[in-house]
Amino acid sequence: MSANIAYFDCPAGIAGDMCLGALVSAGVPIEYLSEVLARLTIGHEVKLRAELVHRNGQQATKVHVDLLGETGLETDFKHGHHRHLPEIEQIIRQANLSPQTEARSLAIFRQLAIAEGSVHGIPPEQVHFHEVGALDAIADIVCTCAGLDWLGVEQVYCSALPVGGGFALCEHGKLPVPVPAVLKLWEMHEVPVFSNGIEKELVTPTGAAIAVTLSKKFGAPPEIEIKKIGLGAGSHDLEIPNILRLWLGKKSKSEKRSKKKQKRSRS
Repeated sequence: MSANIAYFDCPAGIAGDMCLGALVSAGVPIEYLSEVLARLTIGHEVKLRAELVHRNGQQATKVHVDLLGETGLETDFKHGHHRHLPEIEQIIRQANLSPQTEARSLAIFRQLAIAEGSVHGIPPEQVHFHEVGALDAIADIVCTCAGLDWLGVEQVYCSALPVGGGFALCEHGKLPVPVPAVLKLWEMHEVPVFSNGIEKELVTPTGAAIAVTLSKKFGAPPEIEIKKIGLGAGSHDLEIPNILRLWLGKKSKSEKRSKKKQKRSRS
């Protein structure tokens, strides 16, 4: 498949596992992502698995990131490790990833640290990562970047994001949705948002960080020739299909012609 532009279409929001599901649905082998995960020093603690599920009658790919204890048994992610930014950056740098995957992964975690630090009033390096720093988030972010690299994606765009509503249970207690880190990331990057009427947490800190760090622009899709669509399922059933839609394509011929005309007119 020849495609170098990706568009995250997020009518039901975005989360790390939804990104992975959309990438696997679009053709990235789960075995490849597992190999990338194995390069991390945490690789023996997590494993990936994919399955086809239905959300409001539509089939999509759900990727699970399972945490393994010392015995090799699956354990609850809520009891996963907490890490500071320098340790996470070291894990990524030592993994022998491609330059693009490493750079994107580091940038995403840096944005998370800046947002969390701003919320708590401390420098990014001192942020004690909770949900966003757990093993599943490291796997989500690094494997998302690796999957985009595998597909040859050079430019990423994203739709406006749904605000959600209600409250989310976090390590700090019950927080209003959007949770503070997500709201700060939106403020930092002037993200366009909308309400789809669903009172749930629709955009996670990991999902927000992936979107704001990688996206060249938010809003309507770019003018592209669509080559492939990947459908990544969220964990819960909602009033609408809980699916992240990944559009993959190349610049349209009409856009190429328009740019050529602009160049000729300037010369």
